[in-house]
Amino acid sequence: MPAVFALAITIAGVVWYVKECLDAGRLVGGGSTVGLACGIAAGSVIVFEMLLWPRKALRRLKLIPTKYWMSGHIWLGLASLPLAVVHSGFHLGGWLPTTFMVLFVFTILSGLYGLAMQNLLPRWMLRNLPAETIYNQIDYVSARTVDDARTLLIAACGRRRTRNAKEIEEADLVESAPQSIVVGAVRQSGRTRGRTLETRRVTQSRQDTEPLWNALDEIQPFLLRGALAATPVTEPNQARQWFSRLRSVCSDDSGFVIDSLERFCDQRRQFDLQSRSHRWLHAWLPIHVALSVAVTVLLAAHVWTALKYW
Repeated sequence: MPAVFALAITIAGVVWYVKECLDAGRLVGGGSTVGLACGIAAGSVIVFEMLLWPRKALRRLKLIPTKYWMSGHIWLGLASLPLAVVHSGFHLGGWLPTTFMVLFVFTILSGLYGLAMQNLLPRWMLRNLPAETIYNQIDYVSARTVDDARTLLIAACGRRRTRNAKEIEEADLVESAPQSIVVGAVRQSGRTRGRTLETRRVTQSRQDTEPLWNALDEIQPFLLRGALAATPVTEPNQARQWFSRLRSVCSDDSGFVIDSLERFCDQRRQFDLQSRSHRWLHAWLPIHVALSVAVTVLLAAHVWTALKYW
């Protein structure tokens, strides 16, 4: 319904303007009847667009369902641009209307960018980021992943040959380490996905204790900090080569452990991509809001000067 209404007023304004120009034999401006009517319509739409803020504050009243309000916000916002152009008579004029129109166009473009991001990016993330988690929980999940990796190595390899306070604690744990362990795993069912628990039986690979613990030391900064850490597994191609070399120096019994470590790194890489996608998804909004406020202020100034010098 908002789309039909927006299209109707746009077509009506343009047709009316073309008729007035043909009758006058020239391009009429904002002082003409059609120019004034289109200007009032465009200005009213801008005021309506800014009512989105108080509407959010009063959403508990449920005056208009959100989907209809947002539909009107989008379609009427698009309709306001051609109405404003008709009002100007395709002539920018002085610095005030010129500044207003330039910012107005950027406001519309920023809104279209946000609309595209909100409709396309979540679908892309759903298909390409199966390890996606709650954005604010990325650091927590990453720390749990390191714990899972450490638990896995304790169960499979036992303690290190060198002994310090941390490794003595690990040695105590390994004495009672089960043959099966529970670690975090990414699972997806339809549109629902998240970090669930996976129980796997671990093959003992005590002969590879040293290289596997050293491998965890090298990848742990990446598991915790992602691309901010310069490690051999930060880049995907380098990571594949690095894990290939690790497999070449370890026995076949360590295959599951190495595969798990590689999967943990892939998961962290997806977290980094999720963080970038999150910024793309939300960074436009402050820009759009700032431009909207500037356009509203300039609209008020434009109306005041128009009435003053009428």
